[in-house]
Amino acid sequence: MLDIMTLPVTPFAQNCRILVHQETSDAVVVDPGGSGAQIADLIKSNGYHVTAILLTHAHIDHVGGVAALLSGLNDPSIKVLGPHRDEAPLFSGLGAQANMFGLTLSGPVSPEYFGDGEVLKLFSDASFICLHTPGHSPGGMCYYCKEENFVIVGDTLFAGSIGRTDLQGGNTAALIDSIKSKLLTLPDNTDVFCGHGPDTTIGEERATNPYLA
Repeated sequence: MLDIMTLPVTPFAQNCRILVHQETSDAVVVDPGGSGAQIADLIKSNGYHVTAILLTHAHIDHVGGVAALLSGLNDPSIKVLGPHRDEAPLFSGLGAQANMFGLTLSGPVSPEYFGDGEVLKLFSDASFICLHTPGHSPGGMCYYCKEENFVIVGDTLFAGSIGRTDLQGGNTAALIDSIKSKLLTLPDNTDVFCGHGPDTTIGEERATNPYLA
């Protein structure tokens, strides 16, 4: 079983997550967009062992703290696991993003990219299916954990809303198609861990989200 900590970071209150295995204290950090040094201190004070940093997409509020977190943990074995390779241009332009939004980039980010449908064995008893969901950004990825009955969606889907599509590479039609073809096919009781704001469920969004009618 996994415990899930939610840490809002950056002025945009991006939901950084720490997934912790209850028995082993192995941990995965999802989207450390800021406060990397503070997240590292929290992890060390709790005795967690981080094996990977998992990224949904390459917007600065989701990845700006990666380098600081890696520096604070000082463990070269930690993998940075990224979204689809179509996100590469956004990773290359993180400095410009930081300037545009007035946020801090703690250092370059070079993740390992994955394709749609690939499976990440992040814990001994929990796997994550990579769901390529372009629309908010070209290479955005959601991660579905069947064993724990949740999906990490970044900024693809929100409670009662969807991700913005007015940034580089955004496409509203592609986003709606991604949500309907990749996320709404999941069971209704699947918990949806959003990149901002409250969490929700697939069933709730299927029934009430006005953008998906």
